[in-house]
Amino acid sequence: MFSVSRSSLSTVSRSATHVVKRWKSQKSIEVTLRANVQGLGKPGDVVNVAVGRMRNQLYPMRLANYIDKNAQHFKEATIAGQNALQQIQEINKAHQQAVKKEQRIVHLQDLRNRLQALPPLVFSRAVNEVLPGSKTIFGSVQAEDVIKELKEKHGIVVDKVAVQGTKIKAVGDSWARVDLADLGTVELKVVVERR
Repeated sequence: MFSVSRSSLSTVSRSATHVVKRWKSQKSIEVTLRANVQGLGKPGDVVNVAVGRMRNQLYPMRLANYIDKNAQHFKEATIAGQNALQQIQEINKAHQQAVKKEQRIVHLQDLRNRLQALPPLVFSRAVNEVLPGSKTIFGSVQAEDVIKELKEKHGIVVDKVAVQGTKIKAVGDSWARVDLADLGTVELKVVVERR
């Protein structure tokens, strides 16, 4: 057949060593995964892979992107800017909430002053005269009646939930309470007269 000389063997072993050295000298690079790659990670992960694997498998199959150092600095600056913007938005939201709370307190103080200055609310109802001297009325004066009276005659708008203690079933003087949350309650004098 053919013979192999020592000089040719040494050439083969030198070239094999050269290939091994070159292979060992290759470095791994950082890449960003675009898809789930078994054994590497999930999308968005930054991993180290061999240059050849990136060049031959991951990049052509659109599984990963090269990381550009300039883009990375730009991304870090963008993230810092977004964080600063988010902090400004949170501060602005807190300020708006404080302003709304202050406006609500001012509105409630104005409402309290207007309610305290009101004359007694007068309602006329038919009296049940089956029993002589009876003061009971047909029906009752309820929260809806007080709210309607405040709105129509005095221009004051109050929630139904805020008006308490109004189910008056007799002729005479009574009290209705309007709850003003943080500022407590205001008592309104309610007078029920015979019709």
